[in-house]
Amino acid sequence: MKRVSLRHANVGATLATLFVALSAEPALAHVDVQPRLVEQGRSTDLRVELPQLRPGAPPKGLEVEGPGVEVLFVRKQASKRLETVWTVRLRASGQPGNVPLVLRALYPAGGSVEVDAAVIVVPAPAGAGFPWPGVIVGAGLAAGFLVIALLVARRKA
Repeated sequence: MKRVSLRHANVGATLATLFVALSAEPALAHVDVQPRLVEQGRSTDLRVELPQLRPGAPPKGLEVEGPGVEVLFVRKQASKRLETVWTVRLRASGQPGNVPLVLRALYPAGGSVEVDAAVIVVPAPAGAGFPWPGVIVGAGLAAGFLVIALLVARRKA
């Protein structure tokens, strides 16, 4: 092999890599949805951070859609420089698994920008309700001990 041809190839590859690295735009921001895990059938508050999606004013509203997802309310929390932070309360009643969400930022001029996100719906724990049987048994035992204590106190008196 000729050494000269390898040098030309290496120089060409280095210059091409440098050109691609310098011409690419940096990822200045990203969409962040926290928490990513949502319990099935429960209301959950999500924190949604949106970057500046288009030049100009920040969005005035946010719509959230997804299969098996019921949005209870959306409220703007804050604006951090070019980002906006939203609180979204939703209830996921669909099947457990990965649920795609569409976040639609609404702008004052009437336009909108859609961004894709996702949450993972986990099944609700079985029997996660209030332990009524234990409460009833405990109250019955307490009432029984109270009756016995009153009877013993009357006999002594």
